[in-house]
Amino acid sequence: MLRWPAQEPLAALVSGGTLESQNAWTILARPVETIVIAADSTATDALAQLELALSRTPRPSVPQSHDTRDIPFTGGWILALGYALGECFEPRAVCDAQPAAASPRAVLHWCADAWCFDHTTSTLHAIGNPPTLSSPTETPAWQLHSMHPRESDAHYAASVARAIEYIRAGDAYQANIARRFDGVLSGSARAFAHAAISENHAWFGACVDLPGGGCLVSMSPELFLRVSHDGRIATRPIKGTRSADVPARELLESTKDCAELAMIVDLMRNDLGRVAAIGSVEVAQSRVLETHRTVHHGVAEIRARLRNDVSWMDVLRATFPPGSVTGAPKVRAMQIIQELEETERGFYCGGIGFISASGNAALSVAIRTAQLGAADADNERALAYHAGCGIVIESELAAEVAETHTKARAVFQLAQSGDVDPS
Repeated sequence: MLRWPAQEPLAALVSGGTLESQNAWTILARPVETIVIAADSTATDALAQLELALSRTPRPSVPQSHDTRDIPFTGGWILALGYALGECFEPRAVCDAQPAAASPRAVLHWCADAWCFDHTTSTLHAIGNPPTLSSPTETPAWQLHSMHPRESDAHYAASVARAIEYIRAGDAYQANIARRFDGVLSGSARAFAHAAISENHAWFGACVDLPGGGCLVSMSPELFLRVSHDGRIATRPIKGTRSADVPARELLESTKDCAELAMIVDLMRNDLGRVAAIGSVEVAQSRVLETHRTVHHGVAEIRARLRNDVSWMDVLRATFPPGSVTGAPKVRAMQIIQELEETERGFYCGGIGFISASGNAALSVAIRTAQLGAADADNERALAYHAGCGIVIESELAAEVAETHTKARAVFQLAQSGDVDPS
């Protein structure tokens, strides 16, 4: 990212570069057209706008025969889907208590020119006519400071307690409740993004420019959807988290975390089943451990084969927002989320990735994601970062509060000054 010309807009999807990262490619692309689905757009208008855009990259009606090792992105959309887009797909989830929205429902960058780097072969491929990459002599300066939670630990614990009450009453089996942390970034947003993604070895990193001068910086470890040109689709939901400082067996032996993941596996099987060929949905991995820079995660993998008549819009309508960051059943969990969370999620818990003209697509779940505002006259930007937990009937308030701080370490460890105030 640091070699990308500073004056050029950027939509970057960055691999952690490790063999176990589930993501072998880094894509640096130049947006030539941007579609913004506004926060105040109606559900009907938002879906019509999205469907029209996605029709420019139709899924192949017949499975393609070219080698699956081909470059995954050959031009197309690099997109950031906000969590609020899910309200358009699931209008029953909207309730009167929802916070005021300011972030767009979605931003789609049309990118015809890109550099694609294959980490398995260390090969750089040019798509179209991408800009020349520079060789910077020094890294631009940046500083992250003034980090603090938007709400107190006690307030978040009260929200968790209310979610547990709903679960005990039979409203839901699980609800993912998040909280927001705020900070200030001084200096270069791209240099910060490079450091954040590199330091965390983010499997599905991203640095995506937003209209108006903002930026998304994602350090996501979670694959939402991967679709190959031959119609294969996979999702890898995460449920269960422990600090990387504790033995991994603590997570592996947790019956609560195992049950939490099993609920979401069932939900995602159902979601994929809406667009899959009959009999093709399978649980490839029911529960495995993944270790990242700051955390251990419990992960499953569900696979299927899409029906030939399914469009990209059909896929999103069936699966978005991701089940791992809503809960089960999805609609009621989304209603509980809207009631209990005081701030909008923005792009957090949405999806970030690409839909290629070749028929390939990949989207991460936008967790471990910082949303940056436009720079002011002093080159400072507001930074918003969320962390959340899957709440089930066995949840303990103190443990869920601690888990949000564990997940927040991905960005807080980058702070150059100022501590997180837990009050």
